[in-house]
Amino acid sequence: MKIKRLLIIPARSGSKRIKNKNIKIFVGKPIIYYPINTAIKSKLFTKIHVSTNSKKISKLAESFGVMSDFLRPKNLSNDKASLFPVFKFVVNKYFLLGQKFDEVWCILPCSPFLDKNDLVSISSKSKKLKKPILTISPYPAPLNWSFEVKNHRVMNVNQKKMRNDKLSKKKHFYDAGQVYCLPSNYLNKKNFNFKDNISTYELPLVKSVDIDTIHDWKLAETIYRGLHSKK
Repeated sequence: MKIKRLLIIPARSGSKRIKNKNIKIFVGKPIIYYPINTAIKSKLFTKIHVSTNSKKISKLAESFGVMSDFLRPKNLSNDKASLFPVFKFVVNKYFLLGQKFDEVWCILPCSPFLDKNDLVSISSKSKKLKKPILTISPYPAPLNWSFEVKNHRVMNVNQKKMRNDKLSKKKHFYDAGQVYCLPSNYLNKKNFNFKDNISTYELPLVKSVDIDTIHDWKLAETIYRGLHSKK
C-alpha cells in the first residue's frame, strides 16, 4: 500500500532579520524554489503545501508547481507561532477537505542544500521505524572547548575539560532544522514532544547552514556556488 505523505513548507511573511527571507533571491532564484523543486523531484509526496499567510508567496509557490489550497490564519503567522500548531492546522484543514495522510513532513523554506537522495533516505528510514525523524548535524568542534566572551575577554574557561582527550573525541549534535518527518497520528498526542522517542538523519555541516542573518545568507551562497561549480 502506497504511503500518503503530506509535505508542509512553512513560509510566513514578515521576517525581521532578513526582509522577505523566504522568497529572497538566492543564487538567481527565490530561496523557497529549492525545497519545492527538491520535493517534486523526489516523487515522494501526495501533497505539497506551502503554509503561508501571504498571497504573494502563495502565487510564487504556484509558479513553481505547488498549488495553494488555503492560507494560514493570522494567529499562526506571528513571531511566536511554533511549527506544531501549524502542522495541526494544515492536517485538520485537509481532513475537512476529505484528504488524510499517513505521514506529515516539514521542510523549511531556507533549505537549498537538500537533495532528493536525502528525502528518499529519510522516507526509507521512516517506513522501517514508524517513528518521528529529524535532521541533525555535528557540532564543528567539541563542546568541552567552549567558553564565554564578555567585553572581549574569555570567561568561564574549564581548562581541565578543554584538555580532556576523552571528552574531545565525543561527537555532539544539534537539530539542523531542515527536515522533520513524523507519522500523522503523532500530532494527536496531548503531551507529544518532538525530542522524545525520535530517530535522526545526519546531514553534513556543508548541508546544514543555518540561514538566520545576512552573514549566514552570504556564507550559504558562497558554499552553494562552490558545490555546484564542480558539477
